[in-house]
Amino acid sequence: MKLFFTICSLALGMALHAQTPRFNHHPMGGEWEDTRVKKVYQAESGLLWFGADRGLFQYDGRNFTFRPSGDSVQRAATAIYEDRQGTLWVGYEDGAVFTKSQSGKFALWAPQEGLPKVAITGILEDGNGVLWLSTYGEGLYYFQHNRLYSFNTDDGLLGNDIYAFVKDVNGRLWAATDGGISICALRAGKKSVYNLTRAQGLPDDIVRAILPDEKGNCWIGTYDKGFCYFNTKTWKFEYPYTEWTFGVINSFELFEGRELWIGADGQGLFRFDLLTKKLQRLACSDKSLASKVFDLHKDVEGNIWVLNNIDGICSANRPFEFIPGRLDNIQAVLADSRNRLWVGTQDGLYRYEPEGNGAYVPQLAHLTLNVLSLYEDNFQNLWIGTFGGGVYCYQPANGRLRHFTEQDGLTNGSILSIDGHNERLWMATLGGVTEYTLQADPLLSTAGPAHRNFNQENGLGTNFIYKVFVDSKGRTWFGADGRGISVLENGRITNFSQAGDVPLSAVYAITEDQRGHIWFSTAKQGIFEFDGKHFYQLTVKEGIREQAITSLATDKKGNILVVHQSGIDLLDPLSRHLIYFDDEVGIHNIDPNLNALATDNNGNVWIGAQNQVLRYTTLKEELSIHPRTLLYNVSVFLEPVNILLQNEFAYNQNNFIFEFVGLWYTDPKTVKYRYKLEGFNPDWIISGDPRATYSNLPPGQYTFTVSATENEAFDQEPAVSYSFRVKTPMWRRPWFLISTVLLVGGVLYWLMKQREYRVQREAILNKEKIESQYEALKSQINPHFLFNSFNTLITIIDEDPKLAVAYVEQLSDFYRSILQYREKEVIPLKEEITLVKTYAFLLNTRYGDNFRLNVSVNGETAYVAPLTLQILVENAVKHNIISKTKPLNVDIVLEENAYLSVSNNLQPKLTPERSTGFGLQSIKARYALLVDKPVKVEEDGFVFKVSIPIIKNDQA
Repeated sequence: MKLFFTICSLALGMALHAQTPRFNHHPMGGEWEDTRVKKVYQAESGLLWFGADRGLFQYDGRNFTFRPSGDSVQRAATAIYEDRQGTLWVGYEDGAVFTKSQSGKFALWAPQEGLPKVAITGILEDGNGVLWLSTYGEGLYYFQHNRLYSFNTDDGLLGNDIYAFVKDVNGRLWAATDGGISICALRAGKKSVYNLTRAQGLPDDIVRAILPDEKGNCWIGTYDKGFCYFNTKTWKFEYPYTEWTFGVINSFELFEGRELWIGADGQGLFRFDLLTKKLQRLACSDKSLASKVFDLHKDVEGNIWVLNNIDGICSANRPFEFIPGRLDNIQAVLADSRNRLWVGTQDGLYRYEPEGNGAYVPQLAHLTLNVLSLYEDNFQNLWIGTFGGGVYCYQPANGRLRHFTEQDGLTNGSILSIDGHNERLWMATLGGVTEYTLQADPLLSTAGPAHRNFNQENGLGTNFIYKVFVDSKGRTWFGADGRGISVLENGRITNFSQAGDVPLSAVYAITEDQRGHIWFSTAKQGIFEFDGKHFYQLTVKEGIREQAITSLATDKKGNILVVHQSGIDLLDPLSRHLIYFDDEVGIHNIDPNLNALATDNNGNVWIGAQNQVLRYTTLKEELSIHPRTLLYNVSVFLEPVNILLQNEFAYNQNNFIFEFVGLWYTDPKTVKYRYKLEGFNPDWIISGDPRATYSNLPPGQYTFTVSATENEAFDQEPAVSYSFRVKTPMWRRPWFLISTVLLVGGVLYWLMKQREYRVQREAILNKEKIESQYEALKSQINPHFLFNSFNTLITIIDEDPKLAVAYVEQLSDFYRSILQYREKEVIPLKEEITLVKTYAFLLNTRYGDNFRLNVSVNGETAYVAPLTLQILVENAVKHNIISKTKPLNVDIVLEENAYLSVSNNLQPKLTPERSTGFGLQSIKARYALLVDKPVKVEEDGFVFKVSIPIIKNDQA
């Protein structure tokens, strides 16, 4: 037991003083503060999903959003997976499985055979698209041909409690159980399983974690025997680290070819270096050294996510890590061929010792050194350039030391930069450049190395040289103070005091990309690229944060690290895209000195800040260099819209809200957005607000486009778009407008025709009325009528004077009525009846009872054309015999069919009177103009009948 604690203490000491990344914590806060998160998964969109004891959550780098399962039951989410169609599958502790389609809604998956009754521990698809579930207690299930099948110990599985379930790059399915590992497959529709146990070399039957690598091999974590590696080519187990004493392994994460991260159950977090085979203990915080790690995840940006029971959720940007300890005024850094770290300061030379206390150990302490530059030659000698003290050649293995000054050929005693290639060594000084040719180890030779000097006198633009750099073509470049950049090629020096039209000032740093292009930084003008013929400048406009760049270095992938006062930027030379790194990865006011960086044999770049050294590791993984923009919600009048299904809206559905997010977990607070609604916005809108609102959009075709950036340069950032149409209202559509014009034109034409017809009808009616009045007046004042009237009057004056007076009054009323009604189109039926009765009185005075008028109208309210009934009665008297033996009976009857009939018994005169035919024809013409019904004339040999339509109030 004492030995065990001793080993743990040694491991603890190593962990505390080796380089470590900076961990950031992501508290859920609010009502979710006590939530225990145990699963993490990154979808194809880049969005992170977390499975917790209180359900499922999504995280965009700023906000956690609870996503209920859909049935309002709170349960622990234990497995998360996105299939090839983009459907998210979520398994829960009670066996329930829910799916989220791209529309965003969750639904319970309900296969006909039912779901497991125990926790879902894994979900994945095999190479044929068959969906598999792993459970804790019921083995495996697979869904094929719309049926759910079980796959358990009865089928050869080593156990029904599945701790981990993964698929390797070759499509094999690996299940970790209490009895070992089962490799499962479906072959020709039949279940197939191959088991790995202690008999095959597995160190422990209980397997808790499996992680396939990029080659299809697997890392295996056990319950009690640490971890091992299964090589699928040799089909054998390998044991890279046999000293594991930290108990159960719960999870793995792998950075290809570099390191394996290990999460232990109760012993915290570990990192196994695949190159050095060393194990390092890490912690997200001082409190979580012995935490229970639930899950690990490497995201697409190179961040490592750790879920444990103390810190909850934490993450670190894997490429950047820091060397503990403080050294003031760091001016030079070197990682030698043995991967030892050397640091030069104003106070001397130090070597970092990671073992033991992890301290910076002073070197050559007996010398007073102000170290400006460091370099290792082909003999593994260390060259130490100083300020004013020349250069020292030092062999750490045996302590040999040799001092070179101006007496040994140096142009100046202040060595600002050293570089070399093969036997050639170049030193930049305040007095020019010195080249040493090292034909032999200078520490074993008494003679000094051959040398050449270059200064203003033999071609350099100036003697003050900040940087010397030997490129892949063997050319030597010099960064000068105030005179730009120079190159020595084929024994000839070429000076570039201008980059195109831009005068060059001091050049501080130089590097080369994988295409052979030279990049250099200046004091105030940003960065320049030189392709051998042309210069290209990058300034603030292109995303450079600082114009004064102190150091440049090219990593293993060809990206360029740009070091300046504000932090470190990563530049892609092809796209010229920049990624900023500062506070979020632990870089804050680093205040670096000129060219205080170096690249080691593994491609790591070591950077000296003012009082701390950090390391940048180039990962093999293809990392995302842009924020991933999601347009996750579009709402119309606050109602969400399924943008996959709907892109047309009514004219009054014109208030839109677009909600989006740029996923950049490395530093989410730096994300800004650029958006435009094409068809509405004349130009782009730049904002930090992840929401855009548009009210009262006019009808039209629109496309909303949004992109996100982490470096304030949008030109190369990927964008997402949504096109839609707000429909034109019906009354503004061409067909409606044309129809309306035609309809209005038709109506106007009809009204004009109606008016024309009405005018014509009124003219005809007036003509008919005048003619009728004339004829009626003429007929009544013709000599025969007057003669007969006067004869009748003469006869009755002597016989009955009172009757004569009444006769004269009635005759006067009759003619007065004719004159009164002649200007009217219609008169009330009652007035016409009165007129007819007056006329009948005159006739009765003449013919006595031989003429009889019978009126039956029952006081009906109606209208008739004036004198119509009088003319018809007059016609009856004119054309029929009236005698005692043949009395004339005239009947005026209001019939049920809205007609008024005038009929008389037919007894024509033997000698018919001459007739103009005007009376009846005038009546027909006038009624044709007044009503739609015709005047009817009927004769059956006994009765002559004329029926006229009555006119109602609304027709008068």
